[in-house]
Amino acid sequence: MRRRSILGGMAAVVVAGGAAWRFNLFGPHYPPTPYDDLLNQITDRKPARVFGGAALKTMPNANAASLARALRGQETLAVAAASDPAKDRVTEVSGWVVPQSVARYAALAAAV
Repeated sequence: MRRRSILGGMAAVVVAGGAAWRFNLFGPHYPPTPYDDLLNQITDRKPARVFGGAALKTMPNANAASLARALRGQETLAVAAASDPAKDRVTEVSGWVVPQSVARYAALAAAV
């Protein structure tokens, strides 16, 4: 192998890695929070924050710590969201009727 081939290959790897990092090809990265064990269950936190802002208005005295305490004792978000309507645990947020666990997770994302 020649030196030019090695340097060209290294340059290609650096450019590809920089493009992957710049355009979030491997998923979005969020700053760390004390509630990442719960928030990592949310696929995209940006829309969850918007929805959570509306959900927080319907929850008096809700803050991040109280929401996290309520959610840590439950099953995962997917299981809770599927079982909440059968247990009559739904809430209305901005005209949307959603499972209570979905509203709480979104409110936690907005509160952090």
